[in-house]
Amino acid sequence: MQSCPAGLQYAARESQRDLSHPYADVWTWACRSHAGFRTAVQPGGKREGKSGARHPRHLNRSGNDGTVTRFGWKAQNKSLVMFAGEAYNVEQGVSNELFPKERSAVPGCIFNGSAEDATNLLLNGGSTGTANEMSSDMINFALFMRLSAPPAPAPFTSSAQNGAKLFNTVGCALCHTPTLTTGPSRFTGMSNVSYNPYSDFALHHMGTGLADGIVQGGAGSDQFRTAPLWGVGQRLSFIHDGRTSDLLATICAHSSNGSEANAVINRSIRSVQVRYKMS
Repeated sequence: MQSCPAGLQYAARESQRDLSHPYADVWTWACRSHAGFRTAVQPGGKREGKSGARHPRHLNRSGNDGTVTRFGWKAQNKSLVMFAGEAYNVEQGVSNELFPKERSAVPGCIFNGSAEDATNLLLNGGSTGTANEMSSDMINFALFMRLSAPPAPAPFTSSAQNGAKLFNTVGCALCHTPTLTTGPSRFTGMSNVSYNPYSDFALHHMGTGLADGIVQGGAGSDQFRTAPLWGVGQRLSFIHDGRTSDLLATICAHSSNGSEANAVINRSIRSVQVRYKMS
């Protein structure tokens, strides 16, 4: 992992010593993961924040119809159903109707000839049942994700509010967009409402330090979807491969050769230095 810039290391040490210290604000806010400031989408597919910095974005798209894909580490899946099917197959080793082929991991393993998870055409000897009973686990899991409530933020303290301002000022919100609005939905209460994912769901080059050698759709080896930050204070591990449980190390990992976040990391260092001189 890329070493952490000295300025951020100092900020972290100070914030751990004294949570009333101005450096503590941004770390406190990150763990609150509360609604913050809007970032405007500018013409030409770029975003501009209060810092005046412009940041490119690239959306992954379906190879079938060209529509935007948003789910997965590289935004490679168009729908939650597709995301659930891929996760069942790749992460759990369960073949299904969307991904019927087993992943070959153990030489000599005897694979099932048909999907292990499928629509229940027969239920207890009959052909009738509720939608949930007749649907596959994959479909039910996708519905569970779609209808789950978003993570509830912790109480918003004055320190967290200062951190939210710093988060916006240095440019974190250029990609980790605080507020978006949903489109039309057939589910009650989900159409045209504001929500706070802290993500633009776009792809960004994150540099050699995070590159995983995997290409999915239009996402290259070092490109990842902006990780949503809602609920970040409730997570046990961070980064696409779960390599760390330390939030500071996660932030530092944004900085490496070729990363679009390098300028933001540099601005954050300058900001905490100025804040220290004024404290």
